[in-house]
Amino acid sequence: MPIIVVDQEKTLAALAARLVKTRTSKAAKEKAAQAIREANPGLDLDRLRPGMIVIVPRSPEARDDDPDDEPDVVNEALSPLFDAIRTELDALIRTANSALEADTAEREATAEILDADAVQAAAQNDLLLQYNLERVRQTLADDEQSAVEITESLINGTEQWYTDLDDLSTLW
Repeated sequence: MPIIVVDQEKTLAALAARLVKTRTSKAAKEKAAQAIREANPGLDLDRLRPGMIVIVPRSPEARDDDPDDEPDVVNEALSPLFDAIRTELDALIRTANSALEADTAEREATAEILDADAVQAAAQNDLLLQYNLERVRQTLADDEQSAVEITESLINGTEQWYTDLDDLSTLW
């Protein structure tokens, strides 16, 4: 939604009159005023002061030259920030996936060493070595499961952040 800065208007009716077309019915002006009131629940719209920032819902009664033709300073200021955040979130997901792939490759290489003929032959005659090999295999399996869960959690979190950014971008 666009915003507007109160100029000399003292009342909500005066502000609504500034925003709607000249030949608009009284009912349409009242409807516009009510929409402004609903969009700004925390503001005292009965005591406007110059410089107050008011959210203005779009309406068919809005003037063609105000506020839609005015530059949207909020959007211009925040769009680059939101784009940068999205870029960083994309990079975070790529990094997490790359780390998971590297960890998986390292675990697979370790498992291959544990399964090597020489290690298996040595374990045949050493019960403690057999026990330790099984513990390492179990640790590798547990690590794999944890790594996948953590990466999935991170990706789900970033998806929520994307949703939150989209929601934030609709506030003005």
